[in-house]
Amino acid sequence: MGEDFLDPLMIRFSQGTISEHFKETPEMSIFDTFDQITAGMQKREVPMMRVVHRGDNIVTLDNRRLAVYKMARRAGVCGKVKVTVVPLERAQKELASKSDSKVDGLSVKVRGIHVTVHADGSVTKKPSLSDGQLQHRADMGGHWTAEQHDIISRGITDIEAVVKNVLGGSAKLMKAGSFMKGTDIAGESDIDVMVFGSGPISDRQWDAIVAGIKQGGYTIDSVNPRCIHVKVHGGVDCLVTIEFDVVARQRQGYAPNKEPENPFRNNRMAAQAVRNIKMDFQESEEKGFSGNTIEQAVLGVQPKCAPGLGMLIDAAKAELKRQSLEARKRPRTAARENDASKGETDWNTCIGEGGFRKVFKGVYTVGPRAGQANVSKVFKDGTEAFEDSFFAHDVALCEKAIEIADAFNKVKKFKPMVQVCKASIWHQMKSKQRLLCEPFLSNFQSFNSNTGWQAEGEWPKALQSLSHLSYHHSNGDLVLCDLQGAIEDDCVVLTDPVINSRDKRHGPTDLGQQGIDNFFHHHTCSKWCDAGWSKPRATMKHFVPQAGTRMI
Repeated sequence: MGEDFLDPLMIRFSQGTISEHFKETPEMSIFDTFDQITAGMQKREVPMMRVVHRGDNIVTLDNRRLAVYKMARRAGVCGKVKVTVVPLERAQKELASKSDSKVDGLSVKVRGIHVTVHADGSVTKKPSLSDGQLQHRADMGGHWTAEQHDIISRGITDIEAVVKNVLGGSAKLMKAGSFMKGTDIAGESDIDVMVFGSGPISDRQWDAIVAGIKQGGYTIDSVNPRCIHVKVHGGVDCLVTIEFDVVARQRQGYAPNKEPENPFRNNRMAAQAVRNIKMDFQESEEKGFSGNTIEQAVLGVQPKCAPGLGMLIDAAKAELKRQSLEARKRPRTAARENDASKGETDWNTCIGEGGFRKVFKGVYTVGPRAGQANVSKVFKDGTEAFEDSFFAHDVALCEKAIEIADAFNKVKKFKPMVQVCKASIWHQMKSKQRLLCEPFLSNFQSFNSNTGWQAEGEWPKALQSLSHLSYHHSNGDLVLCDLQGAIEDDCVVLTDPVINSRDKRHGPTDLGQQGIDNFFHHHTCSKWCDAGWSKPRATMKHFVPQAGTRMI
C-alpha cells in the first residue's frame, strides 16, 4: 500500500447508497463533518480515505468520507486530500461487497433522507410534498393493482371455502399483519390471513386443509404446523404470496378466536405515514428498519407530534434515526449481537459442521447489520425444530459465556475486548423452522480445546487466561474452554465455546469435573493470569490434549 494526494472530484463512489452516519462515530453525520471542515477542522482529523485503481478509474472504499470531501471541495474549503492507495488484489473482496452503484460511481444516495451527493460535490434533495400530496401518495402509490386485487380476492374466497368445508361453516379467514392494518406495500408485503371462528385444529384437519387448497389448483410453497404458504398465480407478471396463519393453534401469540388488535383501524393518518415511510425507504434503499419498527415509531410519536401528515412522517423518521443512533452508541458488552431482524441464507452451500449441526452462510437484510454476513446453524440429522426449546441449551451456554467474558473484560488483562457471538433463535420465513443465527467470523481459528490442548502463539496463551478466570469467577464450578473465533482490530470474537462443569449440565461436550481437573493439569499460568485467581488444589490428567471438541 502507498499514499498519494488526489482531488476528491476525480474519485468515484463504489456504493450506490450510504448511511448518513459514520460507523465509527455514529453520533456524527456526513453533513456534521462537512460543517466542521467548513468551520476550520483539519482534514487530518478525519481518518484517511482508502482508494483503489480499477481500470481507468479511481474508486473509494470509504464512500461516506468521499461524500464529505466532495462537498468540501465544491465549497472551496478543501483541495487535494491524502489517501491510502490499496492494491486492487487486496481490496477485491471488500470492493465486490460494495460495488452496487447503478450510475458508475458518479453519485451516491444517502439512505432514508432523499439526498444525493454528486460527482462534483453538489447535493440535491427530493422536493418535499404537501400533506395533500402525501395523502394521495399513501392512498394510491404502492397499492395492489386491480388485477392483483382480483387474484387476492379469488384466492381468499377459495381458501376460505376449503376452511369452512373442513372446520365448519362458522370458520372464516380474516386479514392479518400489514394487510389488516392497511400499511402494506404492493410487491413488498405478503398477504397475511388467519383462521377465525374455530377451536383447536387437529393434524388431520390441517392436512385436509392443505389437500383442499392443492385440489383447488393452488401451489403450496411450504407447510408447517402453523402456516401454509400459498402462491396464487395470475398472469405472467402477477405473483402474490398468501401467508396463511392459523390462530387456533395458539402458537402465534393470540388467544383462539380473539381478533388481533388493529391500532390503525381508526387512525388513517398513522397508516398513511407508515406507507409513506416504507415507500421512502424503498426508494432510497434504506434496509435498516422492519415494517413493525416503522409502525411502532409512528404510533409512538403521534400523540406528541404537531398536526399534519408531513410533520408526523418527519417526527417518526427522526425517532427511527434516534433509535438507530442509540443502538450504535449502546455501551459495548461481551455480546456480539445479530443487530438485525431478517436475513437470507444460501442453503445450497454448507461451510462447516460440528457434532450435531451444519453451518450455512448468509447475509443480514434488515437492521443495522444489513449487508453483513451471518451464519445459520441447523441440525445435521435433518431434525426440523419448530420450537425455541430445541436450542434452549445453546442459548443458556451462550449467556453464561457472555457473563464470563464481561467479567474478564473488567479485569482488563489486555487491550482488545473479548466478545462472544450471541446466537439468536430465528425461523425461516416459509417453513417457520427454527435455527440459530449469529454474525459470520472471517479468519477463523482455534485457541484451545476442552481437553487441555492449547494452540501455539501469544493469542492462545492470552485466551487461556480467560479459561482460568472462568473457574475463579464461578467459584470453581466450571471452566469456559474450546475457545475459537477471530481476532479483529480491537476485539477478539469467540463462538461456540464449551463449558466443563462439575455436574455436566452443559451437554455432551461438557467433560465435567474431570474436564476441569484436566484443564488445570495442562495449564501453565502466564503473564495474562492473575496470581489471585483460584485453582483446584489437586489436578489429574484424564484426557490427552487434542485439538477439536471431545464429546462424552
